[in-house]
Amino acid sequence: MAKRLTNDEIATAENIFREYLRDRGLKYTRERKTLLREVLENRDHFEAEQLLIRLRQSGKRVAKATIYRTLPLLVSCGIIKQVQFGDKLTRYEHTFGQDPHDHMVCRRCHRIIEFSSQDIVRLRTVLASRYKFHALSHRMQISGLCWECVEACPASDRPFVPLDQANDEPEARQAPRSSKAPRK
Repeated sequence: MAKRLTNDEIATAENIFREYLRDRGLKYTRERKTLLREVLENRDHFEAEQLLIRLRQSGKRVAKATIYRTLPLLVSCGIIKQVQFGDKLTRYEHTFGQDPHDHMVCRRCHRIIEFSSQDIVRLRTVLASRYKFHALSHRMQISGLCWECVEACPASDRPFVPLDQANDEPEARQAPRSSKAPRK
């Protein structure tokens, strides 16, 4: 879940988007401003259709075509990113002012768990160096079953996960039963 942006951060994002559009000979219209603000206020993953519904429910008028034309522009200028979680639906999340993170997606209940790992960032740096590549970002997604879905499986159907005794501590092998990751 994204953190709430300050008014200064929103104003900075607007300036970045305005400049991005101007450099490409495109206009920063009232509709695009409304769309950008709605995207920046959204703290969850969203689909284009959900964005359209939310805008219409709040009485804001933005054409469907404008949404579908503007979302790729917001991705290109780095304010949002496009994410797909294995169900063939394109979703977006705003990344402006947010710490980088990756996702784990439950194949059974479709829960999306966001996580950050310095180990992944270090691995990205090592791999980029090895191949003489300048990495700007990465995208990692782990697909499997959340703890609640594993617990809901009959004992005979539970997945067996071999553990590397040298690398895994007992506390890391078991997720706490009481923890609930937010559904998105």
